[in-house]
Parts: sequence; structure tokens; C-alpha cells
Amino acid sequence: MRINKIENNVKIFLLNPIKSGLVGFAAFFTLLLVTKTFGYILGIQSVFDFTFTDVVFSLTGFVLAAGAKFAGFFSSEN
Repeated sequence: MRINKIENNVKIFLLNPIKSGLVGFAAFFTLLLVTKTFGYILGIQSVFDFTFTDVVFSLTGFVLAAGAKFAGFFSSEN
């Protein structure tokens, strides 16, 4: 019975924010990929490159989405 409560808490407070973070990461990553692709196709950029900083920018999406989900646990609901 206590194990079920621990599993439920882990699922709610850890796995759900991680899932949301992965969605945020994927959204930022896709947005960067699409804009870089169109920039290359339209001739704005002469070289199509994807650098480590682009991944770091995508991690921003992970942090924002996971943080928003996690902060939702502490919002006051009446």
C-alpha cells in the first residue's frame, strides 16, 4: 500500500514534468530545425549547420515546460 503511494507520487511529481519537458524540448528543437531549414532554402544562410548552442536553446524549452508543470503543483486552487 505504501509502495503504491510512492509510485503514484513519483509518477505525478517526477514523470509528468519530465514528459512535459520532453515535449517542450521537442517543440523548441523542431522550431529551430524548421527555421534553419527555411533559412538555408531561401538563401539567407549559405551553410546549413546545427550546433551545440541550438541544443542548449532546446534545453530551454525543456526547463520552461517542466518548470511550468512542476509549478502547477504549487498553485493555489480553491
